[in-house]
Parts: sequence; C-alpha cells; structure tokens
Amino acid sequence: MDIGPLSNVQLAHAAREHYVQGKSRVKIAEETGLSRFKVGRMLEEAVARGIIRFEIVSTPGVDLDLSMQLKQRYGLQHAIAVELPVDTDAEAQMSLGTFAADLIDDLVGPEDILGLTSGRTLNVMARQVSSLPCRAVVQLAGVAGPIQESGLEVIRRLANLPDVQPWPIYASMVMSDAQTARGVLRQPGIRSAVEMFDEVTVALCAIGSWAPPNSLMMVNPAITDEDRARLLRQGVVAEIAATALTDKGQAIHDLDDRCISIREDQLRAIRSRIGVAGGPSKTRAIRAVLASGLLTGIVTDAFTADRLLAG
Repeated sequence: MDIGPLSNVQLAHAAREHYVQGKSRVKIAEETGLSRFKVGRMLEEAVARGIIRFEIVSTPGVDLDLSMQLKQRYGLQHAIAVELPVDTDAEAQMSLGTFAADLIDDLVGPEDILGLTSGRTLNVMARQVSSLPCRAVVQLAGVAGPIQESGLEVIRRLANLPDVQPWPIYASMVMSDAQTARGVLRQPGIRSAVEMFDEVTVALCAIGSWAPPNSLMMVNPAITDEDRARLLRQGVVAEIAATALTDKGQAIHDLDDRCISIREDQLRAIRSRIGVAGGPSKTRAIRAVLASGLLTGIVTDAFTADRLLAG
C-alpha cells in the first residue's frame, strides 16, 4: 500500500483523534487537509505497525470463542461457556451455580419477575446470591427429589433476601394421578403461585437427564417403574421443569395432567429462558433441550460446550 513516508507521529495523531477523541475520518481529513481515503489508509497502517493495538477483555473464566460458537450454532440470545479445571458433574454444578449467581444482575431488572426450577446447580446459585434486583421470585415446579435440592429450597433461600416476594409451591412436582393433581392445584397458596407463571419474565432452569439418569424428576416417588419404562420407550432423554423431551427436542406430554409445574407453552412465552447445566452426564440432555427451542440462553461449561458443538 503506497501511502508515502508517513512517520509514526502522524499515524499516532490520526489514531488518537479517531479512536480516543471519536472524530470521524471526514473530520480528521478536514483538519489535516488530507482526503478521507488517505486518513483511512493511515489508520490501517497504524494497525499494521503496532501503533494501534486492540485488546478484547472478556469475563475471566469464560471461553469467549466457545460461547460465541454455541450462540450461533443454536440460535441463542445468550451463551456462556465457563472454564473448569476438571470435567466432572460435581465441578460443573459448583462452578456454574456460582457463575449464575454473578449473572443475576445482568439478567434481571427491577421490573422483572424471576422464575426458578429445581436443581443442585440452582441451589448453589441461591446460596451465593446476596441480593436480587427484582422483587418477586416464582417457583416454576413443585418439589422434585430431596428437599435440599428442590425448587422450594431455592425459593426459601432467595425469600430471605431483603424485599423479595416469594411464590412457593408446597407440593410434589408429580402426583399419583390427574385427579389428585387437580385437587392440589385448587389449594389457594399453590393456585396463587401457579397463576404467577404467566407473569414471569426471566426463567432460570436446571436440566435433568434421563439417559444417562441424572434427574430429580425421574426419582420422584409418584413416577412408577412403569411410567419410567414407558417414557424411556418413547425416547425421553431430558426434562426441563416437568416437560419431558426426546433427543430431537419433541415434548412428551404423558405426565402433564399429573404435574404441578409450568407447562411447555407457558415456558415458551417467557421472554428470557436461561438453562444452567453442564457436566458429562448432562450433555445429551442439554442438546435435547436446545433442540426443542425452549431456551433463549445457556450457561454451561467449556467441556460440555465442546461436546455440544461436536455433536
């Protein structure tokens, strides 16, 4: 490129005026008597000589390239791949839960209503959160698995924060039959929480795996061996809230009339739906949920992101 014997001083001046002072190339051209094309070549030359250096600062502990690849591959609004020291379920739960707690202020504003499902990872998150920018949190599904890992426990922890209105569900996620579920839904406290589902604007969701088994819903006492066998025969590999999904992201609704949980259509209506899940045993399930289009964002680990992109 022939731009003449330009000194580093000239190039640095043009670079400072453009990148620091915010002046357009046309403005710099007017001030220096050069053409705007000459100014453009000067800026290019400043980059080539190392006079201009660009530094892209990402969040520490996040693999930026994997995050962007995930976002583009699955058409997401948000994707974060957190770097882990080892590729284990336990490390993923702890690290992702801690990272999700740091994201709360970015995801939720004062006018939002936050919805949460059950899960070990979200319980880690709830233990780390010291304040909430929103003023209401809604439990999106009844109790699944041990009480200390349930959505009720997540809500209980967040309800202890200042000025937070909780909407808990004091009932199991799955009932033995549809009639019992209808009776539970008529109870005033539970009905009030369920009516809040349509008001939720941001949902943070755990993901359960049925193949391989790593799901709180799957071990619910109301789900019989016959139920599990039938769902597995239909190809269920994952669940989010109480929506069971196949590898292709197809929802299986066999248990819907027995569940105390947000429905698939209600979940899809929420503006921001962020999955928080990772680890070797969850990869297939996360891929199924992403295939379903139920999520607008994902927080996972870099090992899992690699597997999701390779599949």
